[in-house]
Amino acid sequence: MSKRLFDGSEDGNESMKKSRSGDSETALHVYQPCVPIPVQAKMNSLVEVLLPAKFLISDAKTIKLRQLWGTDVYSDDSDLVAVLVHTGHVKLKTAAPKSPLLITLRVCPAQATYMGSDRNGLRSRTWNGPHLGASYKVERCLQHTTGSLPPPELSLLRPGPSRQIPGSLNPQSPGPGQSFVVPPAACVVVFNLSNEPCYKYSLSLVADQSTESSRWTSTRLRREALYLESRHRRFELAHTGTKKGCNGSYDTYTLSQVRRAQLMDRRAMETKGVPLPAEHVKVLHEDVDWEEFSWGPCFLRVRGVEYPLVRLQYMPQTVAS
Repeated sequence: MSKRLFDGSEDGNESMKKSRSGDSETALHVYQPCVPIPVQAKMNSLVEVLLPAKFLISDAKTIKLRQLWGTDVYSDDSDLVAVLVHTGHVKLKTAAPKSPLLITLRVCPAQATYMGSDRNGLRSRTWNGPHLGASYKVERCLQHTTGSLPPPELSLLRPGPSRQIPGSLNPQSPGPGQSFVVPPAACVVVFNLSNEPCYKYSLSLVADQSTESSRWTSTRLRREALYLESRHRRFELAHTGTKKGCNGSYDTYTLSQVRRAQLMDRRAMETKGVPLPAEHVKVLHEDVDWEEFSWGPCFLRVRGVEYPLVRLQYMPQTVAS
């Protein structure tokens, strides 16, 4: 791994500009765990990512979960730290280094197949299905020694105890007796598989609505179930309990496919009980940590499986009547 030094002088800045004059226009992003890097709009261009040193530790959860798909060229929802370990650009230790990294990525089109491989003690995953996003490969990995870090781009989709709301959004106040509100831009009504109105799928409908834990989507699912639909299938995402881990307790969730969704309208589901009984669903993934869900603009990826999404609705938990 090479090292880049900046002294802050005008000559240094000018030379840096000249060195980039032959490259495509670059965009700088700040890495956040479990948040995909927005690269789709920069196809065939360079994207720079600032990786804070605090995330370069060997016990990172994204490393243990193997959140990366491909070899040399990776899917855009692959975790950057895991990719750097897999490519051999970094070797993680228990203690974080002193300097952050400046990573340059080349954005590539989506691949027909992402073949996994075992490199540098980490095995990447294989993905043979269609991918609706983009891909990237690592062009450069340099130590960043300019001093202070720029403010990170905040995300409502970031899991964990430090979720923050983007300053560019104006938080919406829910109505009396409510904890959540539908953002006006996401209020697009469509019809679901049982021919009832629901919302068109949007990231803002699954994003946290405040820094307060009571308005996190993961907290909302403790008293509601989330029903997601592709064009031909309906999925149920439900909270199933709490487990103890090395860093404390965490909630677990189950993703299931609803059987005979066309016949399961709202009244039928409320009568049978929400979440639905086992005979009405086919379990796809169980005991899932919230950090294992990767939400895309039109898909949900769980444990290497990608599900296209077009509709969603929340339903309060009920007891079978």
